[in-house]
Parts: sequence; C-alpha cells; structure tokens
Amino acid sequence: MTPGEFLKKWHAAVEKRDASLMDEIIAEGCELHSPVVWKPTTDKAYLIHILQGVIDTVDGFAYREEWVKDNGIILEFTGTVAGKGLVGIDKITLGEDGRMIRLEVLIRPMNTYIEFATRMRDHVATFQKEDA
Repeated sequence: MTPGEFLKKWHAAVEKRDASLMDEIIAEGCELHSPVVWKPTTDKAYLIHILQGVIDTVDGFAYREEWVKDNGIILEFTGTVAGKGLVGIDKITLGEDGRMIRLEVLIRPMNTYIEFATRMRDHVATFQKEDA
C-alpha cells in the first residue's frame, strides 16, 4: 500500500467517524505515543479504541494540512474541546507493507489539552479487551 492509499483510507475513516475502518491499515504491534500517557502502547485494539475516542471527543475534528516524505506522514489537525480551540499533529510512520507501525500525537494549547486529556481518560476507562 502506498502512502497515498493509506491516507485515502485514513481520511475516509475519520470522515465517517469510525476508527474501526482503520483496522486494515494499522499493523499489529503499532506503537501509539500519546500526549496523555508517557509509556507507548502496542495493543492494536486499544489503539483503535483511542482513535475512536479522539474522533468522538474533538468537536469539528478536521485535518488541514499534510506532509508526506518516504514512509513518514505528518497530518495537522484542528477542532475544539469544550469550546476551546485545539491544534495538533499526527506523526505517522508506515512499514514496508504500507500499514502504520508508529503514531505519535502532539497537541496544544495546554488549557485545551487538559480538557482533552480528562475526557480521554474517561473514554479509556471504557476499554474492554475482547475475549480471544
């Protein structure tokens, strides 16, 4: 999968507000480096749960800019949380097969980030790993 194909599927999932549509473009063991916690996670189901929380928590979530170089993608996003403006980036690394192997998220400003982190903590608490 090329970076362009990856982005088409990524943006479609965000537009439909359904992170489960990202399952096929996220590699098993993909690292999520979240602004909310220090230790990265590599649990794919948990990552998709987190992505859904972001889509649900940030009102008017939209990407406004993107940069692609080789297997690296940077997406700049905007939105609001509790009426406060938010700007951030998703820094994505793709593996050889074109699926995401690393996602690092950065968010500002601090007052909106604090509200975002509080709401995401509540969302994370609802995660339940499916029985295998």
